[in-house]
Amino acid sequence: MKILQIVKYYDPCLGGMETVVKNIVEGVVLKTENINFTIYSNNDSASLRKEIYSKKREYILKEVTPIIFKSQPLNIRYSSLNKLLNENEVIHHHYPFPTMEIALFRNLKLLKNKNFIITWHANIENSRWKYLAFFYTPIIRRLLNVSKKIVVTSPQLFENSKLLQSYSDKVEVIPLSFNPEILSSTNSPRIFPCDRNFKLLFIGKLREYKGVKYLIEAIIDLDVELNIVGKGEKEIELKQIANDLNISNKINFYSGVTNSEISKFYKSSDLFVLPSINEAEAFGIVQLEAMSNALPIINTRLNSGVPFVSLDGISGLTVTPANSNDLKNAILKIITNKALYEMFSKNSLDRSKEFTTEQMASRYLKLYN
Repeated sequence: MKILQIVKYYDPCLGGMETVVKNIVEGVVLKTENINFTIYSNNDSASLRKEIYSKKREYILKEVTPIIFKSQPLNIRYSSLNKLLNENEVIHHHYPFPTMEIALFRNLKLLKNKNFIITWHANIENSRWKYLAFFYTPIIRRLLNVSKKIVVTSPQLFENSKLLQSYSDKVEVIPLSFNPEILSSTNSPRIFPCDRNFKLLFIGKLREYKGVKYLIEAIIDLDVELNIVGKGEKEIELKQIANDLNISNKINFYSGVTNSEISKFYKSSDLFVLPSINEAEAFGIVQLEAMSNALPIINTRLNSGVPFVSLDGISGLTVTPANSNDLKNAILKIITNKALYEMFSKNSLDRSKEFTTEQMASRYLKLYN
């Protein structure tokens, strides 16, 4: 079976959607010799063929896109798309990816005769791209009409999408998984840290919707250390906020970090915070990575998969988005209560085992077959 994966970016680019597709492809390839993948993405490097291991290969075609706007590649041609659509039996597209969806719309007749799958990663009507919805929705509706299956990553994503409600007979929930390279080697709950300041961790792209400024404001009066791992257009602004609040001494910024280095951050931290402020944060895979390392989680009450991953009062606390005071109170509640901290740690580890790459790959393989 020949399967085309269409995704905005791919490995070695780092990010949630990139990790998802990498885990699907590598997970499925490890299960069967009867599937060949081609990945069509916008990485800024030459085309390459990547060997997974003997006789099992992942084929990657990377389309060079010279112009990027707010992380969106502005390629309107995708010159190899028609050829790739013809060559593959299953077309698996990862939404949202606006310029590619326009290109797919131009190939609608061809898609009707293919096994077309859409994995729906986010509802754009709740994101910074919502102003496009009026013009963009008719295109997406036509693509949904010709799709054979629509995969959502959480029940909440389906429940909060007006557009998907008309396609309930096609919708299937397949939760995401975390990067297995991040797994804790100890695989045991954390012990409450004594006689030192708590180490807080945020990992992610430094963009507006991540809400990192509210996390910075939340720790003004707290005796904690905060490590912010990631890069993005808000990096300079966030550093300035820390300077203006006179708390740069307890905040560290790290960018250009490898997977092995990220793993060390998880292992050396005590509490993970995902302060995202809108549904552009559709799932939050970093939560799973942190939970697999037995870290309690603080996340936000979004109409997305975020509070589905880490459960309020079970594996951590869920707070109001864009609210520094709520974040502060949640941090205080956890770092001052040994029993609560250790309960959240154990439950985080247990919950993470429900989101393995093996489980996700098995469900996608069944879908492909």
